[in-house]
Amino acid sequence: MDIDEAQAILGLTDGVTLDDVRSAYRRLLHVHHPDVAAASAGGDAQARTTRLIEAYEVVVAWAEREARDGVLTFPAPPPPPQPPPVPPVAEASSLRADDAFDVVDAQALDEDTIAVDAPPPETYAALFEAASRVGNIAYVDRQLGIIETMVRFEGGPTCSVVMTLQGRATFTEVFCTMESIEAAPTPPIGPVIDALVDELRSLS
Repeated sequence: MDIDEAQAILGLTDGVTLDDVRSAYRRLLHVHHPDVAAASAGGDAQARTTRLIEAYEVVVAWAEREARDGVLTFPAPPPPPQPPPVPPVAEASSLRADDAFDVVDAQALDEDTIAVDAPPPETYAALFEAASRVGNIAYVDRQLGIIETMVRFEGGPTCSVVMTLQGRATFTEVFCTMESIEAAPTPPIGPVIDALVDELRSLS
């Protein structure tokens, strides 16, 4: 793995510090590590965790050689990731893999998980649209099935909401984690889950 790939996996930009690298690594590891992810994530969680660990080790090793005054200036930062194509609402039905899937039929499974009756690629596109309505998209990784959006609570902090997808037999689970990026406690995630479900349903 080269430094460009490692930088992209960790979602790093030019000018970050090692503390920023560690924070990004810990946040993504918390989402994907088999010990903290859903037990059913299985092999996918292990594979993603392995890639995150490798990426972190590559960046740290590179930083030990290249960092100046504690700031990392990457040799050639990759361009910002392009958002995945969002299907027009009128064409949503054409994305069905078979009659068992409905692209935007969504419901909350528990306080931090959403079930969408669609395969992962279609769920990803619909979730990107819903997340962009609920907050501001900050990071996407289609390969790892990650979307991060920043949401602002009225009278409260701005929070990072990281959504990861896991395909099931007849639906896709969306696991959501939220963390305040300000010096304020993280609010309950329930209102964000409800807003995402409402937006997903509105795409029908």
